[in-house]
Amino acid sequence: MPFSKSIFLFILAFYCHSNLVYSQSKQYVLTKKYSPKQLKEDAEIFKTVTLRMHPVIGLYKPKAHYIILFDKFIESLTDSLTEREFRIKTRFIIHELECGHTTSRFSKAYDKATNYKKIKQSPYLFTAVDSKIYVLGSISKKQDSVLKKGTEITQLNGISSDSILNYLNVIMPSDGLNKTSDGHTQQTLLTNFFPLLFGFTDSIHVHYKNKHDIQKFAYATEIIKNSKPIAFGPKPDSLLISYKRAKMRYRFLDSKKKTMFLKIDAFSASRSKKAYRKLFSKLAKHQSENLIIDLRNNGGGSMNNAKTLLSYLIKDTKSLTLKTTITSFPLKKYTHGNTVFKVILSVFKLAGKKTSHHDTDNYKFMIKPKLKNHYDKNILVLINGGSFSASCLVSAYLKSDNKAIFIGEETGGTIEGCNAGIMPNYKLPNTKIKIRMPAFRVIHDVSPTLTRHGILPDYKIHFTLDDLILRKDLELSKAMELIHTKK
Repeated sequence: MPFSKSIFLFILAFYCHSNLVYSQSKQYVLTKKYSPKQLKEDAEIFKTVTLRMHPVIGLYKPKAHYIILFDKFIESLTDSLTEREFRIKTRFIIHELECGHTTSRFSKAYDKATNYKKIKQSPYLFTAVDSKIYVLGSISKKQDSVLKKGTEITQLNGISSDSILNYLNVIMPSDGLNKTSDGHTQQTLLTNFFPLLFGFTDSIHVHYKNKHDIQKFAYATEIIKNSKPIAFGPKPDSLLISYKRAKMRYRFLDSKKKTMFLKIDAFSASRSKKAYRKLFSKLAKHQSENLIIDLRNNGGGSMNNAKTLLSYLIKDTKSLTLKTTITSFPLKKYTHGNTVFKVILSVFKLAGKKTSHHDTDNYKFMIKPKLKNHYDKNILVLINGGSFSASCLVSAYLKSDNKAIFIGEETGGTIEGCNAGIMPNYKLPNTKIKIRMPAFRVIHDVSPTLTRHGILPDYKIHFTLDDLILRKDLELSKAMELIHTKK
């Protein structure tokens, strides 16, 4: 018995010591400051890599503009900063690149220290609608009902709501001059950015509207485990049939199977060809007259998947071009995958047509219409600010064919293309922050003009706060209205 008690006490002491060490280590990672010399060294690497390989250089603005931008950024690094503070500064630069695929991420150590199961966070969730912040709900059973769902927030930790939203607009990466992707992020992930904005705090102080008065309220942040997420977005359709690996769901919306609803969550590289083969076979078999393609919140994925889908829908053969100014990654010691990149260039050369102009290599690929089960009836596409990358590729080509009706809001990606393809992560040597850097410019050959804007809907949909709370599906309702009106 004494032996067992000794073992128990030892385990207890070891456990307490481990937690103390973890807590101290976590705090050190979060508060550690890097000297101006270290920050400038990281910033110089960020600058060199961007100027050498980023496809946007010289596209929207001349290279000289970005040189000045980086030089001012580096000159501003005169004080020691934490990783969080430095990352915010890098995101200001990234925003100026007008590229939604370029981003900066926390180091592995910082991510580990801020594991959501071990860090205090806001139990209240917030959303943004019409440039205002509202309470979406609480994921904690401990919280009282002071901040009810739908309550308007005017201040968070002493910062006005409009200042918070404006600040987020300039630290969020987005394609071109598009703002719908920022609005989409604010609406769906606003609370996630609190640690980046405020750091990790023990409490959050809010000012909120109570009828006509402004009230104050402070609540404690919590370590929240096994919480049930607050439902957001249109209510899920339990009748949808899923191709899980292909990340698609579908069903016919009428008994005669004349209208199919196809929800593509992402352009998965897995099993997509097989899924499309089955889906378009069903459309042909039932002589379906309407296909509703839901690309809302689809952040993209496989270009081959997108090309396969288009091959069932486009009228004539189209081309797609990928451009790059590099044959190998610059400053290779700070990243991985250079060999894979070279292999991919060889594959592109075989699969497409390569041409070179000055320092740029162009790889042109063809998208040919399929003869079997080709769909040439009505197409309606649901889009929003979360439609990005490959979603915009599909939308741009369908738009060029004047074949589809678009419903929703401007897509998050630009109609002319994006910077993507291969995207290595560069790990900066001091802060260990990771910068994702695209190597290719993906050009939608059907949209050669630089608009710096997304695909615009034919029918624009606007959600009120009540629409979001009630989880209405306004885009799908509009699609069905158009189908019935046409009849």
